Amino acid sequence: MARREVYHRAMERGRSEPLEWTQALLLSALAAAACLGGCATGSLIPPAYTQADLKAECDRHRGWWRPDELRGGYCDFRGP
Repeated sequence: MARREVYHRAMERGRSEPLEWTQALLLSALAAAACLGGCATGSLIPPAYTQADLKAECDRHRGWWRPDELRGGYCDFRGP
């Protein structure tokens, strides 16, 4: 008895897509969705330094602390 490949209903309509390809595509899509979902729900990592720590470091190095709502602030150095 010869071994035949199993095709899904689309084969009856004239398509020649084997069931294995459909299952592989579905499995890949589910794996990609699981990876994206897992990355989206990760825990938040707090910043290494607070704005007060950064301001104090800037003052120690004789800079001017410039508060900024978008970036949180930066240290400005004026050259000689």
